[in-house]
Amino acid sequence: MRKANPFVATIFFIAIFLLYTPLFYLILQTFLNNPYDLKSGFTFRWLLKLFHSPSLLEPLMNSLEIGVLSASLAVTVGTFGALGLFEFSALLPTTIQSLIMLPILLPEVITGLSLLLFFLLLHIELGFATVVVAHASFSASFVYFIMLEQLKKLDPQMAEVAQDLGAKPHQIFWKVTLPNILPGMMGGWLLAFTLSFDDFLISFFTSGAGLTTLPLKIYSLMRIGVTPELNGLSFLMICISTFLVLLLVSKEQSRKWVLRG
Repeated sequence: MRKANPFVATIFFIAIFLLYTPLFYLILQTFLNNPYDLKSGFTFRWLLKLFHSPSLLEPLMNSLEIGVLSASLAVTVGTFGALGLFEFSALLPTTIQSLIMLPILLPEVITGLSLLLFFLLLHIELGFATVVVAHASFSASFVYFIMLEQLKKLDPQMAEVAQDLGAKPHQIFWKVTLPNILPGMMGGWLLAFTLSFDDFLISFFTSGAGLTTLPLKIYSLMRIGVTPELNGLSFLMICISTFLVLLLVSKEQSRKWVLRG
């Protein structure tokens, strides 16, 4: 058994402290009468004011809807791409692998500009649909590589046993392959949702004039200063993100318990 290294442990806890202290301070500011005075007393009015502020709630709902749809589309494309190319992944030329990885490596400003030019070339009106497609187009690559690693962990003998027992290809997929790759799909969906939800540059290029996402709205508000409602909005998004992470962890833990019997 390896002994714990005090120096490494100290560096780790310092890093955790530096990462989470600003988040805890932001949460504290959400419940202060004066966000910049710790002695001003606690209140819920900033959260209540947030729920009565259509100028913030509408961009929030837009970002949530775009995130859910683009993540679902990215998981579908990335999963089927990984399933289709898994058997040939070792034989694929480096050029093909590089093309799949390109959306990950390209700067977002280049991706956003190229998508804008593509939509204009096809005379597609910029709006909700173009943002969903744009977000899914770059997050699908992340999902593809996550699912590729998930498929490598899958025991190929399970599909062979199911086939020997008379299962048809679609039954093997739904009853054998899908349940075993589902944790990877959930992790890919969560990553794709996060990438979509906090994206600014690609949304800026592909949203057009009639759609405002939350990052775009926050950027416009930052020009006039940070308001307490923004602190409340940030607290709400921390709660949503924490819930999604806990849900993913609980699902994975439940799966491990089931496999252990």
